[in-house]
Amino acid sequence: MDAEELLKKYATGERNFPGIRLRGIFLDNADLREINLSGADLSGSDLCGTKLNRANLSGANLSGAVLCGARLEETNLSGANLRGVNLGDSRIINANLTKANLDGAFFVGETVVQGSNFDGASLRGVHLETIDIVRTTFRDAILDGSVINGDTALEDLDLTGASCKGSNLVELGCALGGIIILPDGQQIDVLI
Repeated sequence: MDAEELLKKYATGERNFPGIRLRGIFLDNADLREINLSGADLSGSDLCGTKLNRANLSGANLSGAVLCGARLEETNLSGANLRGVNLGDSRIINANLTKANLDGAFFVGETVVQGSNFDGASLRGVHLETIDIVRTTFRDAILDGSVINGDTALEDLDLTGASCKGSNLVELGCALGGIIILPDGQQIDVLI
């Protein structure tokens, strides 16, 4: 199946495409809200500006995909392979990324992560630059070697049990606010 066929089927109301192979597909600015692409192979695809609100991408392979400007609101990405993805300028709101692999992903630009769940996710070597992360959990996540640069704001985070070896995730230079729960369970109340 190619992008044109997928978009035609979606336009007729079809939403279930589990396990489909769409490697390297170009779906720039597509509206794919509530689509089921669980277990699909979208590796290397261009999904810039694509609306994937309330979509099911659990277990999908999105490694190397470009999701800059994508809308991932209430999206299920649990267990998805997101290695090396570009999430610059995307909106990740109330999304489920439990046990997802985001190693080497780029969260840059005006990216907003809010109310999302990264529990048990792997985020080794992730680059966070000029983004806002608010009311988000990273319980038991692996954030080893992750780097924050630029004007990044962290507010109301739960890092209980997270591994942050070699990371600069909670250092001066980041705007910290609300309640930050550190990997050892220690709670920091930060006045904004």
